[in-house]
Amino acid sequence: MYLQENTKFCLLHAISPVHAGSGAATGAVDLPIQREKHSGWPQIQASGVKGAFRNHCSRFWAHSSTALEPFAGKVKQAEEAANRIFGSDTGHGGGQAGAVAFSDARLLAFPVRASAAPFVWVTCPALVKRLLRDLALVGRKTGNMAALMVPKDSYLVIADTANVISGDLVLEDVCLSAADKNEELSNFLQDLVPEAERLVLVSDDHFTFLVENATEIQAQIKIDPATGITVIGSLRYEELLPAETIMYCLIFFGDEKVAGDDPLKMKNIADVVTSAVASHIQMGGDLTLGRGIFAVTWPLADNNGGE
Repeated sequence: MYLQENTKFCLLHAISPVHAGSGAATGAVDLPIQREKHSGWPQIQASGVKGAFRNHCSRFWAHSSTALEPFAGKVKQAEEAANRIFGSDTGHGGGQAGAVAFSDARLLAFPVRASAAPFVWVTCPALVKRLLRDLALVGRKTGNMAALMVPKDSYLVIADTANVISGDLVLEDVCLSAADKNEELSNFLQDLVPEAERLVLVSDDHFTFLVENATEIQAQIKIDPATGITVIGSLRYEELLPAETIMYCLIFFGDEKVAGDDPLKMKNIADVVTSAVASHIQMGGDLTLGRGIFAVTWPLADNNGGE
């Protein structure tokens, strides 16, 4: 059972490019990123989010000063805690389910190079409406913005702290004109995502075009250590979510599922996980290349049910 007051909203701000891969492909991009089937928007699947949280928490607990000594004991204790909280495929009766459930990491704001600044973040009405539905799961009252719209060839300024966005705006190859500001939406998103200092709302069609065509593509090769030259046939192209991408996920905290033990309280489990993942986490592949580093914030941690 998952209670609303113990469901958390986790904001993920990429500070390096992210590759959450979907496997090999036969197109121009050999290693594409994960995308939602129905929308084509980038995502990180829930299994990858859960794995990243489990790995981060295990390492954090193993290196915690409150863990057992020596280090081997710390590692064992941390792994046992991870099994109890995140689940295990071994143990009494063949394993146990975890006390924590994760949603997919969903897109909230996507960075795009622009004529008015080095880049701006973009979002769209369909994404905002989904965000509002997701926020209802954590008890966040968001008002009535169901009729949110923006003309197809226009943009709406949500945030512009430096006052650099005005008139016609070019996003990649898309030229848009300014529309009237929506104060309610601006106040809501600036409060939720203050990191997005230059945020605009564009139509669903333009947003989909941008997230499909404005991701980062990098070429990779393998060097033969004996000759010092490229291994023939090793060239491949990898797709990345660009740095500055802002995503979010929902985390549902429940009771520990261990037969015969007193269940850990939901709030205690939420506290130990959010304390471990308090500032940063790594998700996706290419860790040794510095990929997938996210700054983590819990913007509604003390405001569930608030306006």
